[in-house]
Amino acid sequence: MNALPWVSPFLERVHEEYSKSPPAHKEVQVTQGDLLYIFKTATEDDPFDTNGLKKDSASAIGSDRAVVLKSVCSLGEILVVSFKESPLKPQWNTWWRAVRLLSPKKPVRILIFGHPQGRIAPPPPQRIGPAHVNGGMAMRCDPQTIILYRKEEVTRVLLHELLHASCSDPYHKETPQIEADTEAWAEMLLCAMAAKGQQQGWVRHMREQIDWAVKQTSALQTAYKVYSPKDYAWRYLIGRLDVWRALGLQVPWPTQQKKILRSLRFTVCEPADK
Repeated sequence: MNALPWVSPFLERVHEEYSKSPPAHKEVQVTQGDLLYIFKTATEDDPFDTNGLKKDSASAIGSDRAVVLKSVCSLGEILVVSFKESPLKPQWNTWWRAVRLLSPKKPVRILIFGHPQGRIAPPPPQRIGPAHVNGGMAMRCDPQTIILYRKEEVTRVLLHELLHASCSDPYHKETPQIEADTEAWAEMLLCAMAAKGQQQGWVRHMREQIDWAVKQTSALQTAYKVYSPKDYAWRYLIGRLDVWRALGLQVPWPTQQKKILRSLRFTVCEPADK
């Protein structure tokens, strides 16, 4: 991995970020306008939130089962809905570092519905769809529209949506390829942040991540027959392998396995909040 020409400049940018203190930020009181925005967003149609996680989160606020937290910074603002029975502890330092890495010039507005429902595979042969894998959405080139649904893997999803919002999408590709490309880079960046930009740590995290993704692909292909971009799960869970191979990373080919998936969690690493 170290010999690939793009690795050093990629990691150098992350290392530079972690050589500095995290962006200055502070927790502030949630306003009535913030609550109105949360409830309005929760009721908007969303083809990716087919479980209604946003609405359930808003309902939890109204019934005092969840609290709303807010952090502001020169880079924008982040709102977090945290369920009392399964609290989402904000990773403010990590999230603001992610913003500074990917949206340093355009202020962000990020709303995190920290719903405790994880990514659980349906029993085969039921198809895997948005309800089982999606964790957020953002409008292309608009960092004011970043919405996250789940507590699980919130940092990875934030990186994914920040990439969309920062105009990184390869416009010449179809949606499945765009999502695969975005997800592959989000996971590489997550591993880089976990390693604070150090090559040795990044290589170790990426090897673990690639191994996890290959095993997940094997199970998806065996139990759910996910092989092509026509299958919804491909764009997030299998297409990333093709992107990594195209970048020169060593990615083993999946083999058939009998084990049935339960968790559809994408990643196995998490940056420390420093």
